[in-house]
Amino acid sequence: MRWLLLLGLVAACAEPPPADPPPIAAMDDIGPLDALARRLGRVERRLDNRGYGGAVSTSRVFALEGRGVAIPLDLPPEQCTTLVTLGGGSIRELQLTLFDGDGREAAIDAAPGEAGLVHVCTPPGLHPVPHHLVARPTVGEGAIVLAAFTAPADAGEGFDGLFDEILAPVEPHFDAEGALAEVRAGLRERGLRPETEAVFVTLAEGQARRVAVGLEAGRCYVFAARSGEGVVDVDLFLYDEGGAEVARDLGADAAPRMEHCPGRSGRGTLEVRVFEGAGAVGWVVWSGEDTTPDSPAPADPPRVSDEPFAALAAVAAPLLARGYGEPIFLVRDAPIGPTETRSHEVALAPGCTLVLGTAGPGEVDLDLYLATEDGIVDRDTRVRRTAQVAACVDQRRTRQITVKSYGRGQYALALVTAPSGIQDLATLRAEPLGAALERRGFERRGEEVVQAGALGPRRAVPPGCVAIVAAGGDGVGDLDLLVRDVDEQLLSADTGPEPWAVVERCAEPGALAPDEASLEIVPFAGMGPVLVRWYER
Repeated sequence: MRWLLLLGLVAACAEPPPADPPPIAAMDDIGPLDALARRLGRVERRLDNRGYGGAVSTSRVFALEGRGVAIPLDLPPEQCTTLVTLGGGSIRELQLTLFDGDGREAAIDAAPGEAGLVHVCTPPGLHPVPHHLVARPTVGEGAIVLAAFTAPADAGEGFDGLFDEILAPVEPHFDAEGALAEVRAGLRERGLRPETEAVFVTLAEGQARRVAVGLEAGRCYVFAARSGEGVVDVDLFLYDEGGAEVARDLGADAAPRMEHCPGRSGRGTLEVRVFEGAGAVGWVVWSGEDTTPDSPAPADPPRVSDEPFAALAAVAAPLLARGYGEPIFLVRDAPIGPTETRSHEVALAPGCTLVLGTAGPGEVDLDLYLATEDGIVDRDTRVRRTAQVAACVDQRRTRQITVKSYGRGQYALALVTAPSGIQDLATLRAEPLGAALERRGFERRGEEVVQAGALGPRRAVPPGCVAIVAAGGDGVGDLDLLVRDVDEQLLSADTGPEPWAVVERCAEPGALAPDEASLEIVPFAGMGPVLVRWYER
């Protein structure tokens, strides 16, 4: 149909978005199934349940504040068409106006919020009826997604409450302000000083706000956020100038807090993200002098522990049993300090290779980054002492491995070649994750390979004790898994910044019908193949 082509043309010709901060792990409005598209998907399901059918077309454009985007449409004759839009980015108010072929207003929506809906019915005829829709953000700028639904005139149950719990509610920030006042009082008692005034915004579920922050060596920074009614879970992230994550708080609450003492001065990026719920969120940044005492120089050189070497050998042992090669050690026991980074150039042989890292002694958090000349292509930033990244190359290639430590100790680093039967990155990433589940008594029940841009409907999660592994191939930068019930309540999730995810959902047999829990696969950044494996115990 001509209107589908016109929608694509307008999306392609829309003004380009302004430059973003340096690339980081979780970005808004990236890929077809980002947080904005997930919210639109909830609206689509509600309209379908109300008798308006599924969306016949969806598209995305970009709009600046105060400047409308015109979208030509050919509406089918003798049908009623519902046009739904949702604004992303910083859009908080969005106006819609639908004009007929003669330029007369056919419908308008100026209700508060970042969504819009217009509904129009066309007369009988043989040909499509030309219209055009103008979407104009009055507050903010960003991406706008549009979905069109067609149905007979007597179909549907109305639109009351359609956007409930989907839009960022328009409400004062009193609760968040009160909670932050208590935080500021405690920080003041510690002798800290404010770096910025408190910032308050209203965010929907999945939305984030990123701001630049100045970081000075010799000072320690406290980042704290609080929320108002309706927000269940808020996460905080801090990234350095290169986009590497240096601190985070992923607790399942709405009162996150993190501290960071940078080793050098520079600019960072603070990200505040609403993981569950919607409403007012505020945050503060305070700082004080770094009073951490310097470690006295030892009289004798410290004995280098062999714990990381032994721990890495233990990590590699199950892989050896599954046909992987012997570990080739790049580093056996090298000292590393808190927030220190070490880089290593490695030559990878043709085929697939795992890079394993361990740290110790004690509780040392180790992160690994794998980079090409174009930037970081894989990372493992889980809070644990072991980490792994993966690569598949068709010929001998050189890659850079960066090790980052949160704690003082030693680290070991090794390459492990995959069996010849593993030929792609998604399988390479999924294998160790599945092996860990199998050691806990899970058995693999099935698998499928899907494309990040064509995932289709949600998958039903069967009753019992189920684990799902999803691993992205080349091009997938961040992959999330969400398990929800029929009321859209989150039952289980893995939303880390890695290109793979694992979730478990254990229920008593018969407690849930197969269609009462569903799996949502969210390629949060990048495009490419995704391998999904199901396990049961």
